Amino acid sequence: MLYIRYVKLDEFINYLITEKHYSINTVTAYKTDLKQFEQYIKEVFDKTDAKDVNSDMIRDWIMQQSKDKICNRSINRKIASLRTYFRFLIKAQEVEKNPLLKIPPIKSSKRNPIFIMEDDMDKIIHNIEYEDSFYGKRDKLIISLLYATGIRKSELLSLEEKDFEFSKQELRVFGKRRKERVIPIGNKIISLLKEYLEQKKALDVDEKTLFVNDNYKVLSIAQLDKIVKKYLSVANVERKTPHILRHTFATHLINEGADIMNVKELLGHQSLEATQIYTHNTIERLKSVYKQTHPRSE
Repeated sequence: MLYIRYVKLDEFINYLITEKHYSINTVTAYKTDLKQFEQYIKEVFDKTDAKDVNSDMIRDWIMQQSKDKICNRSINRKIASLRTYFRFLIKAQEVEKNPLLKIPPIKSSKRNPIFIMEDDMDKIIHNIEYEDSFYGKRDKLIISLLYATGIRKSELLSLEEKDFEFSKQELRVFGKRRKERVIPIGNKIISLLKEYLEQKKALDVDEKTLFVNDNYKVLSIAQLDKIVKKYLSVANVERKTPHILRHTFATHLINEGADIMNVKELLGHQSLEATQIYTHNTIERLKSVYKQTHPRSE
């Protein structure tokens, strides 16, 4: 790993987890990015010391990424990985300057988030009605929670019963970097939750984490993805992932007139810019209505 003296990759990874509170997926991505950069700097410039890295080398590396057809969004994440690593080295007093200071993010086209139409969401929920087993109740609660709260799949998988406040109709969630937020939940969610918990208790499942797999162990990300994909198969969307339900939650709120600042807080976004992508769907919807209904739209 590209480092000076004793500052190794495992120390940086530990810093990301314990101090920055990054998710496992983000940490894994950063680790991969840094190893790729290390290999490039060594092969092209014959450098292994972070002190010798300059902005010209990084620009050269970025240009190579573009030549390799790496999309701008991925390149920007790699730049962020490097920037965070050099900030860590400065904090550790191992380097004096961050060579990323003069490296701006690459402009990338903004994609409108994919979401599920309301009619399709009704079909999805209706399909789960037929599954009355313990796992059917689990699946219905999973889909309903993701759609009703917009939480991330990592947040969903870490939920415990104590995170729900039935009397206040609230759910406490710990998001990115362990930032806490409170999300309102309705009577339908509470009813589904109580049914699921009752059956979980009757089966003598002692796992504290809310959602369990067929072996009554913690539900994994891969298992969650499989469950969501199963039920979203009736929806007319390209991707069938838990994150699509987060997009759907936000888009439906915006379409129904919710204040964007409130949506930002519900999603746990740090910046308003991250939430504003959902307004584009609303604009496109308004254009469609205008073209269909206004006599002078052509």
